[in-house]
Amino acid sequence: MPSDLHDPDIRPLWQSLANRLAQGDAPETIKSITVPLTRPARARIAGWLAHTPQGRRRPLRTGDNGTTIPVPRLLTALGRTHHDLRNLIEAAGLHIPDTAGARTTARRLRTDIDSHAAHALPDAPLLNERLRSYGISEDTLEDRRFLIDALARARALLPLPRPLSLARLAYHCAVNPHYFDLNDNGRGALLVLLARDLLNAEQPDTPAGDRGLLARLGIVADRLSQTVLMLNVQATGDGPSDRALNLAYKDRRPVHLNLHDLTAHPPTLKAGQRMLVVENVSLIDEALERGVTRPLACTRGTLSAVDHTLLALACDAGLAIDYAGDHDPWGHAIAATVRDRYRATLVAMDDAAHRSAAESEPDWSRPPRASSETNIHEPPRDHSDVEGRIYQENSAIIDMLLGASRTDPLQPNASPAASSQNLTGTQASTPA
Repeated sequence: MPSDLHDPDIRPLWQSLANRLAQGDAPETIKSITVPLTRPARARIAGWLAHTPQGRRRPLRTGDNGTTIPVPRLLTALGRTHHDLRNLIEAAGLHIPDTAGARTTARRLRTDIDSHAAHALPDAPLLNERLRSYGISEDTLEDRRFLIDALARARALLPLPRPLSLARLAYHCAVNPHYFDLNDNGRGALLVLLARDLLNAEQPDTPAGDRGLLARLGIVADRLSQTVLMLNVQATGDGPSDRALNLAYKDRRPVHLNLHDLTAHPPTLKAGQRMLVVENVSLIDEALERGVTRPLACTRGTLSAVDHTLLALACDAGLAIDYAGDHDPWGHAIAATVRDRYRATLVAMDDAAHRSAAESEPDWSRPPRASSETNIHEPPRDHSDVEGRIYQENSAIIDMLLGASRTDPLQPNASPAASSQNLTGTQASTPA
């Protein structure tokens, strides 16, 4: 056998063969291998192959992907057979990891855990399909088995004879009240999949849809902590939510309705109203100071379940919905959803509004103009956020949405009398 098996130029050949064996290829099945080689390496291998009967008649082929080496001829030239390939590679100083064994172990784990899930959740095909899509290893096996068992414990209780909070169900099934939270950890989504299986339901496409699906099985999720803020909105029904809205309307004060109010006691909103829905609660504060009388609601910068529920109620009741959000990618994405799903009209969100708002930003917030005194050794400042992002608290945007105010202390023409009264702790009586 040649003594130059450790030649660094030849190492890529042994490494490629080691990789093939590590992938589980049997030595006798490796007929050829293509590998990038240097000119000295090709010359050395060609010299080995020259000692075989076919050596001088079949030169090596080199293409864009490398040089193709006939493995059986190579073994013959080295006085070896395919049975010796592993020892030959190890003699060249390379270790062949047992990835084939790891894959065999993974297949066994996969078979075991899939069988366990199918036995524990026999009537949940969608859920089982999702579970099969997850990777599995010895490190994650225990957690996966616990997850399946927790879902199976929930399945045994469903449908519940009376409503039960998601936190209580999660604690009963996993000794963790947040185990099935409907957030990004994915376990809550698996519980929703289980509900779809049991109810033969379509995939919900909003957070309100997820909670509505769970509610059909008696699972109550976040119905008290999620609230929507409303002002000047009238209702025509006689339920608790209607009375709360009308009393707040009479008193000219804002009112919070939670998801329980909107689902257990949905108000009958008065048709014909034009409701302005805003992203930031600060606009409700400003509307109170300006004496705004039009119906208002605030989504707090998200479209959570309670927001979707309110918008659906308003849309079904025939209210005209205006929507305004921040001028940033997230704000425009929410606005597009409200427009497309609830037939809302977007206000103060077009390019003209953005330009007007940008012009009203203070001079110090704008990027300085380049000058000859600029230090060329300093990296350029990124002002993209300052130039492109406009929040609803911008004075021009607020005036577009709520109307101008003569008492606004941030405007240059604010009433001195109003400012003086504010300093003494009395409320300005000048109409906004």
